[in-house]
Amino acid sequence: MKIFQSKYWLFVLLIGFKGAAQFSTTVPLSKDVVSGKLKNGMKYYVLHNEWPKDRVCFYFAQNVGAILENDDQNGLAHFLEHMAFNGTQNFEGKGIIDMLEKKGVSFGADINAYTAQDQTVYNLSNVPAGDSKLIDSCLLALHDWSGFLSLKDTEIDAERGVIREEWRTRRNSDFRLRLETDKVLYKDSKYAKRDVIGDLNLINTFDYQVLRDYYKKWYRPDLQAVIVVGDIDPKEIEKKIIETFSSIQMPKNAAERYYVSVPKNKGINYVLAKDKEANETNVVLYFKKEFDKVKSNETIRRDLVNNLCTDMMNRRYQEFIQNNETAVLGIGTGTSEVSRLTNSYYLYVTPKNNKTLEGFKEMMVETERAVRYGFTQKELDRNKEAVLSSYENLLQNKDKFENDALSEELVNYFLKAEPFESIETQYENVKKRLATITLAEINQAVKKLLTNDNIVMVVTGPDKKEAVYPSEAEYVKVMTDVKKMPLEKYNETDTDKPLVSAELKGSKVVKETPIEGIAGAKSYVLANGAKIVLYPTTLAKDEVLFSAFSFGGSSLIKTEDIPSAQIAVSLVESSGLGAFRSTDLKDKLNGKIIDIKPYITELTEGFRGSSNQKDFETLLQLLYLYFEEPRFDKEAYTRMITGFSNSLENTLNTNPKVFQDTISQLNYNHNKRVPLLDHEFLKQLSFEKASELYKQRIQNAGDFTFVFTGNLPENVISLIEKYIGSITSDTNKKENFVDNKLDPAPGIAKKLLVREMNVPKASVYIRFVKQSPYSYKNVFTSHILAELLSKKYLDLIREEEGGSYGVHVQSGVSRLPSDEYTMTINFDSDPEKEEKLTKIVYEQIDLIQKKAPKEEDVQTVKNTLLKGRAEKVMTNGFWLGSLNNMLLNNETFKDDATYKKALNEVTPEDVKAFAKEFFAKPSTVEVIMKSKSEAAAPKY
Repeated sequence: MKIFQSKYWLFVLLIGFKGAAQFSTTVPLSKDVVSGKLKNGMKYYVLHNEWPKDRVCFYFAQNVGAILENDDQNGLAHFLEHMAFNGTQNFEGKGIIDMLEKKGVSFGADINAYTAQDQTVYNLSNVPAGDSKLIDSCLLALHDWSGFLSLKDTEIDAERGVIREEWRTRRNSDFRLRLETDKVLYKDSKYAKRDVIGDLNLINTFDYQVLRDYYKKWYRPDLQAVIVVGDIDPKEIEKKIIETFSSIQMPKNAAERYYVSVPKNKGINYVLAKDKEANETNVVLYFKKEFDKVKSNETIRRDLVNNLCTDMMNRRYQEFIQNNETAVLGIGTGTSEVSRLTNSYYLYVTPKNNKTLEGFKEMMVETERAVRYGFTQKELDRNKEAVLSSYENLLQNKDKFENDALSEELVNYFLKAEPFESIETQYENVKKRLATITLAEINQAVKKLLTNDNIVMVVTGPDKKEAVYPSEAEYVKVMTDVKKMPLEKYNETDTDKPLVSAELKGSKVVKETPIEGIAGAKSYVLANGAKIVLYPTTLAKDEVLFSAFSFGGSSLIKTEDIPSAQIAVSLVESSGLGAFRSTDLKDKLNGKIIDIKPYITELTEGFRGSSNQKDFETLLQLLYLYFEEPRFDKEAYTRMITGFSNSLENTLNTNPKVFQDTISQLNYNHNKRVPLLDHEFLKQLSFEKASELYKQRIQNAGDFTFVFTGNLPENVISLIEKYIGSITSDTNKKENFVDNKLDPAPGIAKKLLVREMNVPKASVYIRFVKQSPYSYKNVFTSHILAELLSKKYLDLIREEEGGSYGVHVQSGVSRLPSDEYTMTINFDSDPEKEEKLTKIVYEQIDLIQKKAPKEEDVQTVKNTLLKGRAEKVMTNGFWLGSLNNMLLNNETFKDDATYKKALNEVTPEDVKAFAKEFFAKPSTVEVIMKSKSEAAAPKY
């Protein structure tokens, strides 16, 4: 398919958008940002921020991407991004990575990059800010990325294999569907031919100079920006940037950075894409619109109006699904970026299987109801309150804006002129804008979201004989008919009644004791037996985190009832609490900063949640209702069963599900207490049983421990006494879990799955499990072992062999129901290389048992752990997790001194000895899934 009808049209397209696409904003950049433009055209933005403390991020944004590639360069923008980590003028080979990892900055987590059609962005995150030499080195790395990559022949050839395997790994169902739908979404545009990762035949064969040509042409200072955010002196960093980057020369007669449009279309462009591994059917309507070239206070206000409209529409869609027997599993709306020049408003529906047209009609009816009659004042007021509340919460916690998030906002300021204002300014502006937005304005705006032209209809779903897909004409008829249908106005439910209507007697604190090792933390016991742990902190100005647990979980439930137990929590969440259905409950909680989720796991049941000071009482009210007044709606249950049935129809015999189900069966030795989602699972489900099991597990405050940390309100004790103290309890009823031996079989359990595949691939999963006495030192030793193996596999399998995009190694240590160490290794590869690569995995495991690793490699992992610890102790999440682990495992708190002592005691010989003991006859699960040898070659 030709991208353009003629060379003439290509010329017109590029010329037409050279100047027009220079984005700008009339909104002043926050005065906190030190910014400038060097004589060579490079821009820079520097911002002081102290979250995390003593850390700094370096971002290097390039206003170039895959859309600028010639046809003989398809995929080379992304390839070039990889090469930035394979040698530069000042850092030989993996020098950038090696230099940073020695300081605890890890590749992948902290050192990374991405390429898109219109941009390429590199980042070095969480770099220690107190090391001035390291800061200079990071700036030097960015300097080298600008125009000084080595691009050696040998390194280019080595990276071809890595890109091949990334290509293979990413070729899942969603990617394949997108390749088909992009042909229509980007019809007659170069975007239809640039999926970033590119043409694999070209990746395998391109001449070295073609890559160098792209680099020389597009990586240049006038298209680049240095962004530094963190605990630094901006003026000092500005001086370093000027010194480091000013000498970079702007090339003469530089090519103009052009922008590619997505052509407009009359009416609807339609596409249907099917895939054998698609999980569900989706219908999406994109209403394409041009991006604003100039961002102003007026465009921000208009976007706020449109966002209020979409929020209210989504609320109505949810209510419609929750309170009616529908043909849909989900409906939603919003905005999405189609390209640098094109935005879109979209509607999507996920219908039940073979009810696509009915589901589409339901979406269009509810949309038309809003377009025709508009919204109510109460809906608008509620959403205004929610927006303002979210900004108030941001303002309260402005000291916890992460360096990376702020850096990414500055990237968008550079690339697309997205306004960057301080949170104080944003809050004041949004407050003023909300005050002037009227219902009449909202109801006019919602009418403009849907248009008659520039529509793309994308339908995706399973490629199965039984799947029925309507024609384009049938969809169009529905859209036409709905506009003529008689419709009633929307009627809103009354949610003014109180959350908790019962008169609460509460119970007082009868015991108070300090928590050993954590100054300021205390344990309390209420008269009803509930155990409370409070740890007030000032780590965040307005954040409260909470958890609760009791022992027992699903381990105490009969095997035949496990499926019902697994849906019990979801049933309550879908049904609501007290007098409120789930959608009404969301309205009642509108504007409140609250999150609370119950859970039932194998060994425990409990809650996780968060709030702020103002809404802490509401959090406790919800907690009370989850214990005392959960709802169980049959309609919610029916929707869940339908969702499961739809999923099974679409995925039962797909490769991803077969692979994961096989892993699960071997990991748990085919134990019936860990059922697979299949037809037998559905047969065992019971509404009555799920309701009963929830009430059985989430009950009795006297058997629960409740933990709260953060900026706790002054009246925290009295509120806890009132609400948790009123939960029904039985102090004589104490439960514990049962060890149901959910472990793999002793020895080695192997399974080879040979399957038909769209793209030939092998997926390897290996897991080792060893019962062994717990020691704090061994926690570190296990982690260090996993990290050392990971680095070896990165060097040998990814880099030397070009055999996999990445080998993931994960260690784990658990105390319940018994002390156990685990290690999991998994990767994707070319099926022809799988045996060789798997052999390398085991060879390195054997080698580390015989030969101790290098001291410097062990120290590198230690440095990463120490850096991570220093970052985590500054968060409430760390303290909540530490308190939970102490209470669950009956342990004492490990302070910094204890942590560092145990970590520093680990020697290379300890790692070798641990490896030898751990890999001596562990329970081993190995599952390999690969394509049939006669499978067709990849379609490029």
